[in-house]
Amino acid sequence: MARPRRRLTVIAALDMVGYSELVQRDELGTLREMRAIYKTLVRATLPKFSAQIIKMMGDGGLVEFPSVLDAVEWCMGFQLAMAEHNAASDRPQIEVRAAIVLADVILSDHDRFGAALGFAMRLQAAAPPGGIAITHSVRWQLLGEPASAFKPVGFLMLRSVPYPVEAWFWVPPGRTVPDIQPTQNQMLTPGVLALPGLAAEPPEDQRPLVAILPFGDLSSDKSCASIADGVAEETTATLAHVRSIRLIGRHSLAASPDIRALARDLGLRYAVEGSVRRAGNRIRITAQLIEAETGTHLWSGRMEGTVDDPFALQDEVATSIAGALHPAIRTAEIDRARRKNTDALRAHDLVLKAMPHFWAHRREDNATAIRLLDEALATDPRSGQALGLKAWCLSQEVTYLWSDDVERDKRLALALAQKAAETAEPDALVHVMIGATLSILNVDQSQARVHIDRALALDPTLAWAWTRLGFIQAYSGQPREGLASLRRAILLSPDDPVRFNAYAGMATCLFMLGDYAEAAREARQALDARPGMIWANRLLATSAALAGDMPLARTAVARLLQERPGMTLAEVRQAVHNLGDADMERYLEGLRIAGLPEA
Repeated sequence: MARPRRRLTVIAALDMVGYSELVQRDELGTLREMRAIYKTLVRATLPKFSAQIIKMMGDGGLVEFPSVLDAVEWCMGFQLAMAEHNAASDRPQIEVRAAIVLADVILSDHDRFGAALGFAMRLQAAAPPGGIAITHSVRWQLLGEPASAFKPVGFLMLRSVPYPVEAWFWVPPGRTVPDIQPTQNQMLTPGVLALPGLAAEPPEDQRPLVAILPFGDLSSDKSCASIADGVAEETTATLAHVRSIRLIGRHSLAASPDIRALARDLGLRYAVEGSVRRAGNRIRITAQLIEAETGTHLWSGRMEGTVDDPFALQDEVATSIAGALHPAIRTAEIDRARRKNTDALRAHDLVLKAMPHFWAHRREDNATAIRLLDEALATDPRSGQALGLKAWCLSQEVTYLWSDDVERDKRLALALAQKAAETAEPDALVHVMIGATLSILNVDQSQARVHIDRALALDPTLAWAWTRLGFIQAYSGQPREGLASLRRAILLSPDDPVRFNAYAGMATCLFMLGDYAEAAREARQALDARPGMIWANRLLATSAALAGDMPLARTAVARLLQERPGMTLAEVRQAVHNLGDADMERYLEGLRIAGLPEA
């Protein structure tokens, strides 16, 4: 018997998602749509890549390519074209799963056979809708950008395949690699496969390591040693609640007080040092934040009090230091992430890089933040901060009139917030992100309040949490309490780059109280602090109009229309989701008086 002819080739398997349901809903329409896609996006594009269709199977098929790169480039181009096709169509979306494998096949004149073809179809079934799945044998043939575009998803168990398969997924920009939530059998690691010594290491903790150094007693009679020790102790205890940093143990400091040595040996990134002075009954405490590796001073602050109640003084100082360190460390970490090589960025770094774009409150920056967060989620689909911040960014897309599909972005934002909550991270910042999203997109503020209260329980020095609490109180009929929360946020973190948001919150509280002139003043202060924050002109315009300051109101409306020509009251009504009926009508009436057109 003659030996069969064989060839090592590259096979792309494609299959339509939800074919049966689409056909049941509209058989003729679905078949027409499939024929059009086949004619324009498949058959017409394959010759450029020297590819040929070897099997058609109703809602799918197999395509043979001369090289891995040809297959990858064609599949990416096809899926991007499908995304554009779906976006431009008013029909139900048609999505396709794709998989690429290296296949040892048996040849006939016009067909290919072999177990590898079945394997390709099994892998395709595991691919994300609209995306591509590949195995390690394909991944290792790619270099540079095509390789980095695929994200690892671990070892999968495929139907009728008796061994775990290591896989990588690609999805178009703007989508997130699905969080498969594999079972223990689906996420087998080399260690589970009984290969000794190859078990995966736990992920490295990317949070910065911080040391609270002993505070020095600089009083002439050395009478403040106990107060200095107490300040260091209280500061350490307060910062222990801050999830975004790690604190070094005091025993490590005792063994080596040299912060540069600690940076070299333990990875220490920042140190807090300070001193205590006394003059009569008065105490002055200074503190500085230092970058351990370089010795650069990043922040300094000074607090004063009396010796009458040293415990209250220590608590106040610790709270002030912790509140000030939040933005100082965050800014330093963002600078570090910006300096890193792109290939070295991880989810933590990408979230940090996204933050300045997020708080810029400009449409193009918000889009950049979402892109960076998508990259973070492709690296770590369960990153609470990436999920929460993307949800918050999408809520901004909705309420600031940047979205081209309000209902879609609202649904996605709420889904991401829910997923962030399910990560169950004891991270105050994640709860702030979730609470902000829920507060922006719902009239009922009770669920948002749960997350903000949780954030403050975890870290009572987090100014962002107090700011969002102020907004929630404004929308919940407690604007006076909201003003107190917002003033506390500013007091805790006077140098925070997001301080402008607290001013906008105060303007919101004052608007709810009917103090329109003061609301307009606070709105102007928010705009002065963040000139690119165009949306705040809505609050300025309605407040100024209701206060009778028509020149200011008309100027604010002109700025809105310059940024978004054709803006109408109907659009604003669709975008604002957290005002009750009476407050919404009052808000829109001010904009109407200011000159914003109805429709």
